Amino acid sequence: MRWRYSFCLVILAILSIAGLSAQGVTYPEPVRKLFEKADAEITEYYHSGKILRYAQNDTLAFQQSIGRPTIAIPDCEEAEYLRNLVSNSGGIPVDMPRKDCSTIDLRAASVNWDGAAMPDGWVTASNQYSILVYKTISDWNIPYLGTSALTQTIDKGLRRLPCDISSFGTLIKKAKIFRKAVRLMDDIFSIDTHCDLPDMYQQGWSVGKRSISQAGIPKMDEGHLDAQVLISFLWQGSTDDFSSKRAAERNIVKIEQIIKDVESYPDLCGIAKTPAEAESLRAAGKKAFMIALENGYGIGKDLGNIKKMKDLGVVYITLCHFRDNSICHTSSRHGSDPSKGLTEFGITVVEEMNRQGILVDLSHPSAGTFWDCVKYSKAPVICSHSGAKAIYGHDRGLDDKQLKALADNGGVIQVYTVPEYLGRHKDSITIDDVMRHFDHCVKVAGAEHVGIGSDFDGGGGVWGCNGDNDLINLTVKMLERGYTSNQIKGFWGGNFMRVLKEAQTIANQD
Repeated sequence: MRWRYSFCLVILAILSIAGLSAQGVTYPEPVRKLFEKADAEITEYYHSGKILRYAQNDTLAFQQSIGRPTIAIPDCEEAEYLRNLVSNSGGIPVDMPRKDCSTIDLRAASVNWDGAAMPDGWVTASNQYSILVYKTISDWNIPYLGTSALTQTIDKGLRRLPCDISSFGTLIKKAKIFRKAVRLMDDIFSIDTHCDLPDMYQQGWSVGKRSISQAGIPKMDEGHLDAQVLISFLWQGSTDDFSSKRAAERNIVKIEQIIKDVESYPDLCGIAKTPAEAESLRAAGKKAFMIALENGYGIGKDLGNIKKMKDLGVVYITLCHFRDNSICHTSSRHGSDPSKGLTEFGITVVEEMNRQGILVDLSHPSAGTFWDCVKYSKAPVICSHSGAKAIYGHDRGLDDKQLKALADNGGVIQVYTVPEYLGRHKDSITIDDVMRHFDHCVKVAGAEHVGIGSDFDGGGGVWGCNGDNDLINLTVKMLERGYTSNQIKGFWGGNFMRVLKEAQTIANQD
């Protein structure tokens, strides 16, 4: 999903006039200014080539290893009282940096926090230290106890679920799960397979900034995400020869812009064309970015463009978007007939994608296209950002027959976070709705065929999961539902990378 370019410009202009902050949120003026200053400090820090990862204190690491979570205590009058309550509840109290600390100081210290405890009502617009403390907790999604009118306002703006922790016992329990989620994410390779940040390069967005964008390296670090697929997207236009040629040219320019943006931060990230390259970047402590084309309109009518895209690093192509094109029919109401599938040209496109090792993505195409691709593709197919039609009957979802066929095909469905595709009342859709779709896909297709494709910066984002930094919350939900570490490893990258590797192996054999 994606808002039209002109509409985005209008919204961004309104946001600028209204004085909005993180992820397009309205805050009291002192909070807005402090949040923007803090995000600028974070961005500057990352531009220096550093990533906020610090070794844990040996004593804390030992204490945590025996099951006692660390709970951060702010510099406040009630600090000693809070320390005693934490200790008596089974936690380890740790002091936050003092009141004269910086944003970076707090973020550096937060690697040791499994939870946080604050006096009720302590976070106020007149207390800058309390705001920075709460921003750190919010950015990293650390479980906390102690709310105020301001924290509730901030949570609402960030589309965080209301704090449901009402006792120190509950805080300790939540902190243990959070710590397990963080450690698990740091031990496995993780990738979000659909992000539209490049669509807003003209507004100054970049993978290296912490801004109103839902994505980017700082937020990936906060959410413990290793890799992300960045999208070159084109709206569907006329399919005459001239227009098709221009579309292919625009697509190459967009892909080159993605490469230029990523290569601007060589100490932090790199482009990965294969699973092995992505793993290598992770081993070097860097983020991995892959590239994909959303809407096969960007191929034009020249199959040679598929080879050009492969050489530039494109790992999958979504065959169409909201309208029919020269390749296939769409699932959307804007198409002519969702029962129709690939065109004759479309069959040759799928065959060439197989030869080049580029995955066939069926997130937007019609049911007819889905079944044609399952028939014609030599490699497994994917749905890079989709959902379960049985949970909510939107045309962007797959029905159970398709989910089973996708599993039989060896492919994978990556579950999205787009509110209007997840349920009827989109303004109240939460992370639990995402998990309902996710659980159903696992039940029908099997755990080896499900992953995450957020569609951030393209319409994705729900209460409780509204950016890369919130992705850790999905892992918490997975753990709470009883999924095993091996299953979660598959969900967060193992499944998608297995399918990509198979497609590339098939291409090399040809």
